[in-house]
Amino acid sequence: MTTPADNDHLTWASAPWTPIPGPNTAPIGWHKHLPYLAPTRGGTALHTLDIWLPSLLTTTSTLPSGPGTWLIYIHGGAWRDPAVTAASFTAAASRLLQRAATAAAGPTPLAGIASLNYRLSPHPGHPAPGDPARAAAHPDHIADVLAGLAFLQRAGAARGRYVLVGHSCGATLALQAVMHPRRWGVEAEVGKPAVVVGFNGLYDLAGFIRAPPEGWEGLVGPYEEFIRGAFGPEEAVWRAVCPATAEGVVLVQSREDTLVPSSQLESMRVYLEGWVGEVRTEVVEVEDAGDHDDMWGRGDKMAEVLWDVLLGV
Repeated sequence: MTTPADNDHLTWASAPWTPIPGPNTAPIGWHKHLPYLAPTRGGTALHTLDIWLPSLLTTTSTLPSGPGTWLIYIHGGAWRDPAVTAASFTAAASRLLQRAATAAAGPTPLAGIASLNYRLSPHPGHPAPGDPARAAAHPDHIADVLAGLAFLQRAGAARGRYVLVGHSCGATLALQAVMHPRRWGVEAEVGKPAVVVGFNGLYDLAGFIRAPPEGWEGLVGPYEEFIRGAFGPEEAVWRAVCPATAEGVVLVQSREDTLVPSSQLESMRVYLEGWVGEVRTEVVEVEDAGDHDDMWGRGDKMAEVLWDVLLGV
């Protein structure tokens, strides 16, 4: 009889490694794209993830275990944008692999990188009738993230200390992932990360709709549309999905962001200060990072922040 471990092994072995070329002839790392939930268990086209590894042995069918800490990334896109996927972390991943390849002698702080896809809510500008991967409603998004984390944990990537990273609504999901899974009606055993890093994150949905910062009133309509699409019409639900905490939280905001106000970061910082003695909180405001999606589109500032986090884990 095939066991869950056997299924994970077969899934992992089913996807080949692709070398990531460096400035010289030798690759700086390796990449593969694979499902974390099989179609026979309800998996869709978005129950997938991307893996990047530094230049380590990748010939085995199991997950190579090198020194350092794993980074696991959750993309943004307002819970619904099909143009923003796990592959959006490619630029930052490449920069991190380059840093790992050129780091000073000694063990690299980076063991590997994973980036998760998850089912999306319907998008009026990108209709996809009949596609179960594009008809999600809360708590489908966080349930998928937890399923992806559980798969990685069984494979060895999310065991022990790891860093969970999210951009925009991915930052919301990253912090939701440290809440008890039963809060979302999910039975999953997922170890908590050592640090959660949120880039340009959404943390207080109801607060923004009720009282947007001065100058941001024009975004209330678009925000309410995608919030209702993901979470339904009840404000109580919007409040219930506000994130909790991990051991350490790093909140990062681009000063040039025109889609998410810095008040979102500030409200989360104030919230975390209520957990005195339990949560280490660091706030990083990044200069010259560009607009909201430039953070991952360019990847340079994102990689810089994450490398510093890895060195401190």
